[in-house]
Amino acid sequence: MTLCMVWRNARGIVHFASDSRLTVAANSYADVGIKVLSLPLTILDPVDARAAGPRTVHRTTELGICFAGSAVNSLTVKDSVIEVAKRLQFAPGYTDTSMNGVASFVFTAYRIISKDVCATALGSNGRAAILVGGRCSETGEVRVFHMTTNNANEHSMKEVLIHSDHFFIGAGAKSAEEELPQHPTDSDYLSVLKSVIDDRAQPTVGGHLQYGRFERDRFIVYGVIELGTAGEGIHYWRGALDLNSAEFMAGHSSFVPGLPYIDPYSSIGGI
Repeated sequence: MTLCMVWRNARGIVHFASDSRLTVAANSYADVGIKVLSLPLTILDPVDARAAGPRTVHRTTELGICFAGSAVNSLTVKDSVIEVAKRLQFAPGYTDTSMNGVASFVFTAYRIISKDVCATALGSNGRAAILVGGRCSETGEVRVFHMTTNNANEHSMKEVLIHSDHFFIGAGAKSAEEELPQHPTDSDYLSVLKSVIDDRAQPTVGGHLQYGRFERDRFIVYGVIELGTAGEGIHYWRGALDLNSAEFMAGHSSFVPGLPYIDPYSSIGGI
């Protein structure tokens, strides 16, 4: 499974965070998953047969997505939604363009793919859960929805962060709830996530921390700064990749990664 977190802080900012571990077979794991990501969404105006030139855009924004469960299911849903969300069209008076309508569209893709994956030999091991959020065009607030599949291959979606400031999914969720202090800060959530990642009693949670947050209409994914062991220097992690490693930095003609970073371990100054 994994541990995915979403929370809304006192300033109303919504954050996503997760580990990086994928379960690839029974008791076999790889810390290579990208579980927190941004999904660009473009909604086009209806076609005007009388107008020449390119289609006009009704709205552009970014969704935040976090995955737990089957890598096959999660990655297929992610790839499918990313492809179709590039160019959606709405019908005035009919299409619900609020975040509830957007989430319902994503849920349709999730339900179709999950049903097929869980009907294979994977069975219930093909289940995945998704958190998807975005700024609602009706309310102006970031709204987050949880999509899940039960053992009978039945699917459901519900909005979260309504009656609570946080919501956790995955195998590490119970441990995270138990460790979370009252009135947690953003740093407290990341510290609890790191603690569950390091807990050997949670073998399906591991790897490097991943993090993103909503800033206006964008979902910004951050790399994570971490001080290495003696002689290793500073790591700049994005999932399994250390973007400050010799493999990336040694070549004089290489690109320089332009991600923003957080410093949850106070390696060079704090979050």
